[in-house]
Amino acid sequence: MKALSIKQPWAHLIAAGIKDIENRTWRTNFRGRIYIHASGKVYPFFKGNNLAFPVDQWEVIKKRVDVHKQEEHDKFFLTSAIIGEVDIVDCVINHSSIWAEKTPMNHYPIPKDKKIYNWVLANPILYDKPILNVKGKLSFWEFRELKECRCCTNNEADEELHVCERCEQEFCSYCQAPYNQFSQIDYNCCNYCADKDDKN
Repeated sequence: MKALSIKQPWAHLIAAGIKDIENRTWRTNFRGRIYIHASGKVYPFFKGNNLAFPVDQWEVIKKRVDVHKQEEHDKFFLTSAIIGEVDIVDCVINHSSIWAEKTPMNHYPIPKDKKIYNWVLANPILYDKPILNVKGKLSFWEFRELKECRCCTNNEADEELHVCERCEQEFCSYCQAPYNQFSQIDYNCCNYCADKDDKN
């Protein structure tokens, strides 16, 4: 699934269902579900507890978040993690949301460098357990959660796991490679089952 890197605290506000707009200088035609990735850096003007929001935005936040609790504070500043999901449902200019940055309309056509696109968001989910230590990228990027191979010590199987035809447990190509390399039989099973074959 696609992911989008967003600086904190905007990422948390989106995943928590507080901020319904993501502002970008480029239009997107993509519609659908994405992962929300809290990027490695916090937005520059946020220092400690100095959360510099406009008054209307701050009033909305205070109704939903107890920013004085350490747990909530930590969520605001969690970085390098997949923290939730959201749907992109539209992309417009000058949306009515308080979170939408405005494009100046005093020139027509609007200069390209002056356009701000408001991506309209819906159906957010904030994970109880974020996926930590994830490095982000620019624009949209594909994220595939690392899975632990149950068959060997390869704890970061960044490839599709296979299912053993015999015991039905997942295994990665890394742990199966020695068997495929030295045997004339193309095993479609895990190390455990392949070991049993070799011993018989």
